[in-house]
Amino acid sequence: MDKNINIDHKMIEYILSHTNNLHPVQKELIKFNEDLGHIKRLQISILQGNFLQFLIRMKNIKSCLELGTFTGYSSLSMALSLPKNGKIHTIDNDISKNKIAKSFFVKAKVEKKIKTEISDGIIAIDKLIKKRKKFDLIFIDADKENYIKYFDKSLKLLNKNGFIIIDNILWKGEVINVMAKDKLTIKIRNFNNHIKKTKINKYILPIGDGFFICWK
Repeated sequence: MDKNINIDHKMIEYILSHTNNLHPVQKELIKFNEDLGHIKRLQISILQGNFLQFLIRMKNIKSCLELGTFTGYSSLSMALSLPKNGKIHTIDNDISKNKIAKSFFVKAKVEKKIKTEISDGIIAIDKLIKKRKKFDLIFIDADKENYIKYFDKSLKLLNKNGFIIIDNILWKGEVINVMAKDKLTIKIRNFNNHIKKTKINKYILPIGDGFFICWK
């Protein structure tokens, strides 16, 4: 059995105190989301955002596609780590949350790196495929019902040596709860099994609500 420590709130604070400081606008956006109530859970964790930044810098990633923007924390985090010529294409169908995200992009002076699109995710991806667009990193954090479709279509948009990262794949631990038989938990389990059978490099990183990291 592998040895693992308990990553509780105090441990997360310790980790964050010994890594690079967050950008002031990241901190402001986190505070904004805290005041949104229960939907604040739609924001990725700080550790997940830090990991995306680490990966972008280490692999010299220049182009990103994001499915599911919410108020923009993940896209903001990625944009802050991209080189000057780096670009992010974000897709979401929530106009009001997109306006909030764009306001924070402007505050952080990264708005020129980010193209926001208000659209249904499947329709938007199909358009990108038709245009033969390619990305170094594709981050999927949208409606769970379409995760398999998003993933399969994203493979057609991925550059060689690129990454697809999917959030919420541990689903608050419910994926291993045999008593959990609700619709979304079953969807996540089915998606995870789909990835398991896919001939692609894969790794589950147990931070936040779980990242599935896939690469060619």
